[in-house]
Amino acid sequence: MKSRVLRWLALVVAAIMSCAALDAFAAGAVPVIAHEPGYYTSLANHAVRWLKQQGVPAETVPLKDMAAKLSTANFALLVGFDSPSPAEMKILRSFRGRGGKLVVFYSSSPALAALMGIKTTGYKKAAYPGQWSKMVFKSAFPAGLPKEIRQTSTVLQGAVPADPKGRILAEWVDRKGKSSGDAAWIATTGGYWMTHVFLADGDEDLKARMLAALAGSVEPHLWNAKAADAKTAAGNAALRALALKQVPRKGEIHAVWDHSGCGLYPGNWKRTIKVLQEARVSDLFVNVAGAAFAHYPSAVLPRSRTYSDEGDQLKACIEAAKGSGIRVHAWILCFTATRGTPERLEYFKRKGWRLKDRDGKLTEYLDPANPEVRAYLLKAIDEIMANYPSISGIHLDFVRWYERANKPKNAAGIISNFVSAARKHVRRPAWLTTAVLGKYPACIASVGQDWDSWLNANLVDYVVPMNYTENSAKLEEFLAQQSAVKSHANRTIAGLGVTANESRLGAREVIGQILQVRKHGLAGVALFDLDVTLEKQILPYLKLGMW
Repeated sequence: MKSRVLRWLALVVAAIMSCAALDAFAAGAVPVIAHEPGYYTSLANHAVRWLKQQGVPAETVPLKDMAAKLSTANFALLVGFDSPSPAEMKILRSFRGRGGKLVVFYSSSPALAALMGIKTTGYKKAAYPGQWSKMVFKSAFPAGLPKEIRQTSTVLQGAVPADPKGRILAEWVDRKGKSSGDAAWIATTGGYWMTHVFLADGDEDLKARMLAALAGSVEPHLWNAKAADAKTAAGNAALRALALKQVPRKGEIHAVWDHSGCGLYPGNWKRTIKVLQEARVSDLFVNVAGAAFAHYPSAVLPRSRTYSDEGDQLKACIEAAKGSGIRVHAWILCFTATRGTPERLEYFKRKGWRLKDRDGKLTEYLDPANPEVRAYLLKAIDEIMANYPSISGIHLDFVRWYERANKPKNAAGIISNFVSAARKHVRRPAWLTTAVLGKYPACIASVGQDWDSWLNANLVDYVVPMNYTENSAKLEEFLAQQSAVKSHANRTIAGLGVTANESRLGAREVIGQILQVRKHGLAGVALFDLDVTLEKQILPYLKLGMW
């Protein structure tokens, strides 16, 4: 009798503990696990942000905590697990063994593929520009999947279903809508597999929705398509009402940075300009050049693959913008060799142009104190001014020292002298504008950027401080300093980080930040960056009243 009572008590305790474990997971967060702390962790952070936007609790989990987190989870995301170790595979097999479902991004691991019911087909590079430009979904399950998601990927880890119950959820199509025959997403009994990664380059609302739909397919309490649709509709209606209440400000500059240098629709600048014109954008900073690349037939800078594949982007942009009222500015990355090929970086190293950090490690930044570097950049400016006489201006970026470099005592003077020289090469009426760090005067000591003195000396037509923050109080601090001198405020365009690394803003937040900028009397705003998010989620609301 006593033993039966003890067994009964043991069963009760086990049941209570089991329920407690389930409740703990229900109240817990979806683990998003990156295989390394750099690039893949940044992608994991985006996935967490997107899930939270849809009301799904999520957290970025370090690799060392994977075993503990998976022990109480039923659903998890893996980012960058290209070569999981035997110990890591043991943890994942245990997770799968008890019914856990995974979402795997960009892996070539045969072991992980076998665990997920996938057969890998090898690494692939795009054979032509825009080969993989959109994911088109063939399945309506799980509920809530979008019909398509725009994303330009240049590499894939090819895969096909090996699980008899596996199916292709989505295929890649090129920019003309032709199927590439490559799977984008695969569903199996083990969960879901993507042949690349989700990039934060646009259609982020749809990426958020898809991840939430995958979570809801495993744990229905986490997300429901009908409830999400109702919430989205209500939010959009409220946002539209707010946007309709806004009024434009006469003479205000409405600028946009285009980091890709190819517009919203590579190969079709007319379509991009049409979108911007309808949104009443006045100025476009198009990133067509830098110390290590040129998206046009330069005889000074190394010609980029974009130029060889897509043609002269600066010429195409200027021609498309004729008659639109949009001013086109050539955006140049100055003292950085980012986007440079290994061969170009090696060339800069041999020339002695590259800076070292405080630990003596070679960086991709170039030395502003080197007269050859300065002459090289000024020659590139001359080339643009000579070959594109209808250009509206030159927009200089990275006009600064690398923050972790050993800088000379006159670091700020060296940068100011370069800006002064650039002014002589960019003759008015063409504008000379500079993207600068927003926190002044701290940026003088940190990167040698005394941009207030550039305004005093009339070296630039406008400065564009990168006020990338989601915090309205911090933005207020920036704007108060930038508007302290009225003549400076009139020549300051506030940069707002819509899809910057430092900040992610929805239309409501962008409207709020523009109102803050107006309160301080600045010349206008510049939005970073021209992508699908800006096109679909921001500009449509700004043109309802604010612009």
